[in-house]
Amino acid sequence: MTTSANFQVIQNLYTAYSNSDLDAFYKDLSPNIIWRESDGFPTPGVFRTKKDIAENVFAILQRDWSHFRFELEHMIDGNENIVVVGTYRGIHGKTGKSFESRASHVWHLSGGKIDKFEQFADTHLMQCAARDNSE
Repeated sequence: MTTSANFQVIQNLYTAYSNSDLDAFYKDLSPNIIWRESDGFPTPGVFRTKKDIAENVFAILQRDWSHFRFELEHMIDGNENIVVVGTYRGIHGKTGKSFESRASHVWHLSGGKIDKFEQFADTHLMQCAARDNSE
C-alpha cells in the first residue's frame, strides 16, 4: 500500500527521535507550530515554537526522567492527519519508579510541514510514578 508524503515526514520524525537526532526531529516543524501536551503529562500545555518545545517539553522530560521514551506501535495515514499509537516508558529520577503508559499522537501537516501536534496519554500512570509516597 502506498503511503502519503506526510506519512513519510512523520515516520522520519520518529526515526530521528529514536536516533536522538534533534536536527532531523525538528526540521519539518512549521514556524507556526501548535504543539499540545496532555493535561496531567509532566509537561502540559501548548507550545508554539521549536525553542518552547525543546525547553518546556524535551528538556524537562530529560531532566526528570531516566530512560524516557516513546515506542511507536503503528501509524495511521490520513494524508494531512497522521495518527500514531504507542507506549511511553520511563523511570522517574527522584522516586525510581517506572511506568508504562499507552498514548496516541495526532499530527497535522500543511505544505509538507507539521503545523499541529496533539498528544493523548494515560497520564495517571506517569503521575503515580512521579509521586513520592513518603511525603
